[in-house]
Amino acid sequence: MMRNTFEAFKFREKDTFMHKLDPRVKLFLVSDLLALSLLFFEPLPLILLVSLSIVLVYLGKSLREWMRSMKALTFLAIIIFGLNFIFTPESNRLNYAVVMTLRFLAVTSFFSIFFLTTSPDEFADTLTSLKIPYEYVLVLTMALRFVPTLARDLEIIYDAHRSRGLEVDKGNFIQRIKNFKPILITLFIYEIRRSFMIAEALEARAFDPSRGRTLYYRPKLGKKDIIVLLTTLVFSILLAYARVYGLLPALLYMEIPSPL
Repeated sequence: MMRNTFEAFKFREKDTFMHKLDPRVKLFLVSDLLALSLLFFEPLPLILLVSLSIVLVYLGKSLREWMRSMKALTFLAIIIFGLNFIFTPESNRLNYAVVMTLRFLAVTSFFSIFFLTTSPDEFADTLTSLKIPYEYVLVLTMALRFVPTLARDLEIIYDAHRSRGLEVDKGNFIQRIKNFKPILITLFIYEIRRSFMIAEALEARAFDPSRGRTLYYRPKLGKKDIIVLLTTLVFSILLAYARVYGLLPALLYMEIPSPL
């Protein structure tokens, strides 16, 4: 279950339209869709954005990985819905809770589109080509690279402790949290050791971020990249303009009626 949560953020080499897109175009596409998801406070537009993300995932032939990850995130989505429904100051709590849950699913889907179809090396070279300091590029790419590794280590340590008789699911909620203490301590120590191994590996290779670097992959905008970029830009501008000035169909402004 823990490993499945991060399936949507693990790159897999495939020959698809989304994989061949320039990483900068994909980054712009994802950022644009993310901004649009924050622009709407009604359920139907967010449902359409989630549906669009599913179409993009399908074009990347990564629907199975996406569905597996979404299934693992169902519990977190339920928590988000419950907390927003209980603690929101809005008069229409149901609509607000649904919107926040859909927004969570939309944001997760948008990021998964990028990471499922972009290799860490391409991502790093793209950030470097955008003149971002390499120290920040290295930190960001390593953090993203080791998220699935951290999930795998946690799952292995969790299974190892259970095989030694640790009853994680025993007791009330507070007791279950305390039961995770030996697992988290083991994971913390193991990841510190891993960080030392990475530092030694970088030192052994005479890593110096201040020196000029050559790029194995130099992203270049092709014809299809320009078409996708312009289409995304025009679509987002028109949609944002229509949203701000109330030019969208009335159906898109509908909210879920309050049950109270």
